Amino acid sequence: MTDVRQKMLEDMRLRSLSDRTVDKYLGCASVFSRYHGGTSPADLGGKEARQFLLHLTQLGRSTSTVSTYHSALTFLFRVTLQRPDVMQHVPRPRVRTQRPGRALTFAEARGLLDLLVRWPFDHAFFALMLATGLRISEATRLQVHDIDRRAGLLHVRRGKGDKPRSVMLSARTVQMLERYWRDVRPRAPWLFPARVSGRGGPLGAWTDRPISAPWMAKRLKLRQGDVPRPIRSHDLRRTFATWLIEDGYDLRLVQVLLGHASPETTARYTRVHSDVIARTRSPFDRL
Repeated sequence: MTDVRQKMLEDMRLRSLSDRTVDKYLGCASVFSRYHGGTSPADLGGKEARQFLLHLTQLGRSTSTVSTYHSALTFLFRVTLQRPDVMQHVPRPRVRTQRPGRALTFAEARGLLDLLVRWPFDHAFFALMLATGLRISEATRLQVHDIDRRAGLLHVRRGKGDKPRSVMLSARTVQMLERYWRDVRPRAPWLFPARVSGRGGPLGAWTDRPISAPWMAKRLKLRQGDVPRPIRSHDLRRTFATWLIEDGYDLRLVQVLLGHASPETTARYTRVHSDVIARTRSPFDRL
């Protein structure tokens, strides 16, 4: 599968797919090939794809997981192998709409940060997400030289779709990061590097790669314990946007800070808290 894998990788790079999507699609294609005895996907078709996806369903894989495999195979056959007809009659699983995210209240945000103080690495990571509105995947890929203290900016070199952008970096956030760097002493150039968890070196030693987004999302869940309303990593990004809107900042500015391609996405993303709505003065009162 070497030639097919290389071409698929190049096709995804040319379309500026995220690193996470690239890794996931390549992994899906590899599992598909192994399921059929290592046969190259070039020698497989719709019948084999249907059989494979049905196998995943019978194993109890979630509909979202099977849907991801379907998307990967669709890209593989349609773009890389130039066989757009292969997946046309292979049904895609119907994925249930996930529970919409929510913005945190100030009390909830303070409570979360107070809880994370026990783990300086996690505290700095999620506090930075709350302070800048970064996606969790963007936060994991930050490097030390992305911090521009003189300009008061944090540079996101490769956002979603490989698009760069910059976000604000307040003096308080810089102080928080300096304290984190001094106390935790992570390994440059990554701001949040991964640690050795088993083979490959001393347990707990810093590696030369960044921490993974799925692992940090899992850590956030584990740190909270059995809270009645668990906070997800994306809730921090939503909170950043909602608070800016509530403070009167322009929707276009929030769109740029979040790295959204469309203002409609930003509008759906933010929900003003009811207490802010209640305090809002009606134009009628000015008459």
